[in-house]
Amino acid sequence: MPRLPLLIFLLLVLTSLALGFGIIYSTVEANRRGDYLRLENEVLRVDLPISWFTILWEDINETTNERIYYVITFPHDRFSVISIQVFDEKATKQFLNEDDRIDLPSISFLQTQRFFYEWASKKGENASIISVENGTLYVEASGEKASYTRIHIKDGYKADGSLYNVTVLVVSYMRNNNLVQISFWGKQEDYEKNLEVFEWVLNNTLVKKYGPK
Repeated sequence: MPRLPLLIFLLLVLTSLALGFGIIYSTVEANRRGDYLRLENEVLRVDLPISWFTILWEDINETTNERIYYVITFPHDRFSVISIQVFDEKATKQFLNEDDRIDLPSISFLQTQRFFYEWASKKGENASIISVENGTLYVEASGEKASYTRIHIKDGYKADGSLYNVTVLVVSYMRNNNLVQISFWGKQEDYEKNLEVFEWVLNNTLVKKYGPK
């Protein structure tokens, strides 16, 4: 038979685990929006798919103190990725001064081209852009008009010895002097299956004031 102190210790451990699980469960349920989980911090508020993997981090330039906040989320069973980038005021000014990128449409377009040349063309030697679409849309939560570019890439993704077409969509807008880029890309079939998820994330992303700290 276990000694009394050991029983008390085990009881305390089990109680702590139960309380911890209860706190986590109640927190998740309080922030749950159907199939989405609401994340809110000092930079943004966003609804993310509960069943997807999510990574968050802040990239800080130690020399200039420019900051970029990242959210990356993706499903475990399909090749499609949603990326959110929020530039603080310093990083926004620096980005807008590079390569004469002075308006949102050119930012969205150049980012899709960067994706093609830095990623897709390396994944498939015969990758090529087969269509480009530019336009504007309204981001509901932020109340901002955004510019977007969508490109379709032939043979842009190789898996299991086969080549697949890829679709890339980049949405850019300004919010409180912060540049916001929300991107969505993936194998064309997976992109189309998850387009509704992207639209939900896009329209429920509210960027707050993100400046010097």
